[in-house]
Amino acid sequence: MRLVLNLVRDFRYLFLSIVFLIFAVGYVFSRPKQNVVHPLDSLYLKLSPNTAKTDRRISFRRLSLHLRGVIPSVTEWKELDTLPQDQSLESFAVSFLKQPEFAEYWGTKVTSMLRDKSKGRKIPTGAFFQYVAGSLHKNKPYDQFVKEMLISTGTVKESPATLFYIRDGADPLQTAEYVGRLFYAKRVACARCHDHPYISDFTRRDYYALAAFFSQQFFRDGTWEADRYGKSFSYVPRELEIHLPMEDQKIIQDKNNEWNRDNWNKWTDEQRKDYQKKHEVEYATLYYQPKLGLRFPHTDDAPGGDLVRPKFLDGKEAKLKPGEDRRKAFADWLTNKSNDRFRKVIINRVWTELMGWSFFTPLDDWNEDTVVTGEEILNHLDSYFLANNLKLKELILYIVTSNAYHRSLTSNGSDQDPIRYFSPKRLDSDQLLNSLIRISDSQKISNIRERNLSWFTGLMDQKPYDLTGTGTIRYPEDNLKEFSNAVEVERPAPYHSILSVFGSGPRVDISDDVDELTIEQMLTLMNGRVVGKLVWDFGNKDSLVKQEFDQLKSMDLTIGNLYYRLLGRSPSIGEKEKIKSLKTKADTVFDKDLLQDIFWALINSQEFQHTN
Repeated sequence: MRLVLNLVRDFRYLFLSIVFLIFAVGYVFSRPKQNVVHPLDSLYLKLSPNTAKTDRRISFRRLSLHLRGVIPSVTEWKELDTLPQDQSLESFAVSFLKQPEFAEYWGTKVTSMLRDKSKGRKIPTGAFFQYVAGSLHKNKPYDQFVKEMLISTGTVKESPATLFYIRDGADPLQTAEYVGRLFYAKRVACARCHDHPYISDFTRRDYYALAAFFSQQFFRDGTWEADRYGKSFSYVPRELEIHLPMEDQKIIQDKNNEWNRDNWNKWTDEQRKDYQKKHEVEYATLYYQPKLGLRFPHTDDAPGGDLVRPKFLDGKEAKLKPGEDRRKAFADWLTNKSNDRFRKVIINRVWTELMGWSFFTPLDDWNEDTVVTGEEILNHLDSYFLANNLKLKELILYIVTSNAYHRSLTSNGSDQDPIRYFSPKRLDSDQLLNSLIRISDSQKISNIRERNLSWFTGLMDQKPYDLTGTGTIRYPEDNLKEFSNAVEVERPAPYHSILSVFGSGPRVDISDDVDELTIEQMLTLMNGRVVGKLVWDFGNKDSLVKQEFDQLKSMDLTIGNLYYRLLGRSPSIGEKEKIKSLKTKADTVFDKDLLQDIFWALINSQEFQHTN
C-alpha cells in the first residue's frame, strides 16, 4: 500500500499534466467560444484565486510590446476599437506572432541569451542573428534549433549555426559551461578547476567528461589546409595534437616534421606568403575531427593524461562507438522527450519574459535546493509544449491568450504580489527605440548616439493556427545611416548609442542586458539627442502630424490622436483641462510649440516608459 501511495505522490504532476493536456487540446479547437475557460487559468486560479483581468487597452499595449517590442500603431488602436467587447485579443496575438517584428524582437532576446556578437573576423555581419531570427520566423521546433547548433560544422557563411561554438573559439571547456547553464540550468563552472562545492558528487573529472562531448571540433579563421595529408588523415592544429590517441599523435608529428623539412624550411619568405594566401579560409570555419578527444590535466593531487570518457549532465556515462559524433549523442540525450528539464528551462525563460515572475530563479541554476513556484503550471506547460512539437510560437500564444497573462495591475502600493498582479516593467532598450521610431514622423532615426565617444484580422476561424512568419526580417548591417528598427543596430550595441544607455548588454554573459533605472536614462529622455531630434522635427510643415491637422482643422483632435499614438487612449478630463490652460491660440490654428511640449511630456511619462 505504501508503495502505491509513493508512486501516486511521485507521479501526481504527470497525471495532472496528462489530464490538463486533454483539456488544453480541446481548448485550442474551441477558442472561438468566449465562455470557454483556458486550462491555464484553471491552474493559475489555484495558485492565485483573486486574480482579475485588466482593461483591454492596457492588455493590447502589453501584448504588442511583449511580442513585437514596439507600441501599437494608430491603425491598430483603431482596429481594436472596432473589435466587439466580448471578443478576445487572440486575432491580434496571431497577427503579431506572424509578423517579422516578432522574429526580430525575440531574435534579439535569444541571441542575447546565446551571447551573439554581430561582427567578427571572417564573419558576415549579423550572420548568427539571421539564423536565429529566421528559425523563429519559420516557427522551427526548439529542439531542432538546439540540435542544429550542437551538431553544426562548416563555414559561417554556409552554416551560421556554427557561431554557437565559434563564439568561444570552439573551446570544449567553455562550451560545457554554457551548455549546462543555457539548456539544463546547471551551473558547473566551479568544477573546471576543482570538485564542485555546491553540486554533490560533481567532480572536476565530471566537468571534463561533459566537455569531452564538444572536443571533436576546432575552428580556423586564418590559413588552414584541411587536406594537407589527404581526406582520410586526422590533421588537426598543433595545439590540439595532444588530444589525439597516442598512435595518431606520433603519426601526425612525424608527418608535420617531414612536411616542414621538405617544404616550409626550404621556402623563401615570398613562397611562404603565397602558401598562406592560397590556403587562407574565406570565412571562419568549424571543422569536425572524430578522433579528437579531451585529456584530463596532470595535477599533483590527481592522476591525469588520459582521454576522458564523456558523461551526461545527469551523471550517466555515454555509450559511444569509436569515431561517433559525440555532439550528436549529447544533442539526442538533451532533446529526448524523456528529458523534461530541457523543455522546462526554456519554458521558464519564456514565462518570465511574458508573466513577470519565474517558476524558479536564477534562470540558469536549477539545483537541489531550488524551490519551484507553480510547479503544476510548469508541468502543464511542458505537456502542452511537447504536444505542440516544441514550437515556441504555440507556447507563447497559449500563454498570452490566458486571463492570467491579462491580469490587472495592483492598485494597492503595499500589495505587490507579482503572481496576483502584473508588475509594471520599464521598456527595455529595444522596445524604447522601436517605439520612438514608431511615433516619429519619418519612421526612421538617423542618429542613435547619446553619449560622447570619450564616455563613450480575419484569423479567428483558423484553429489551430499556422504561425509561420510572413514578410522579411531585418538584421544588423554595416554602415547603416538610418534605422527603422533596433534590430538593425549591431550587438553589442555601441557604447555611445541609446540602446547601450538603456541597458543593452555587452554580450559577455547569458542575457546580460540591464533593466535598472539610471539618472543617465532619465536625462537622456529629457534632453538627449534622439528625443531632442524627434521633438525638434515634430510638427514641421511636411510632418505627418501637420498633415493630420490640415485635415482635421482642430488642435484638440490632433492632440487626441497624439495621445493615441503614444499611449493608446484619449486625454483624461484632468489632462484636457491642463491642455486647455496651456493653449494660447484658437483651436483651428496650428500650434507647433504646444504639440512639441505635449509630445515631449508624453515621452517622459511613466505610462509611456513602462509595459503595464
